[in-house]
Order: sequence, then structure tokens, then C-alpha cells
Amino acid sequence: MTIEKPAYVTAIAFGIAGLVLAWILSAILPPNVYHVFSGAVGAIFGVLMISRLWPALPFGKAHMWGAALIAYNIGLSLLEKVWLAS
Repeated sequence: MTIEKPAYVTAIAFGIAGLVLAWILSAILPPNVYHVFSGAVGAIFGVLMISRLWPALPFGKAHMWGAALIAYNIGLSLLEKVWLAS
């Protein structure tokens, strides 16, 4: 197992990039199509973010991946409601 240090700046950059991409997609795509892509955006950028926060995540702790993805997608959903309400 390799020992790497967390890359917090990169993780924050991936998190913000996912939010910006989700915002751009919400402005371009119709709502029913956007919902399909928002899950994929959340999954991709959530995995990128958690992989930078916890490098070499052991498979025995794989439930942490799911928790990170759920938390990131909840954040995307809340921001989506704010964007669509305005």
C-alpha cells in the first residue's frame, strides 16, 4: 500500500469544478435530461474529490466512497433547487 498525503487543494478544485459543471448543465439542458446527467456529474467529481482527500482508500473502507458520493450529490441537489428557484 502506498502512503500518499491528501491533496486538499486539488480535492476542493474538483468539488468546485463539479458544482460549476452542474450549474452550466442546468442552464443548458432541459430539467428532465439534466437529472440524468447530474447523477453522473456527482459520481465522477465525487470520486475524484474523495480520491484526493483519502489516497489509497482501502477496499475494507469502501463504504466511505458511497458516503462521499451521497453527500456530494445531496449538495448538488440542494444547489440545483436554489438555481432553479431563482
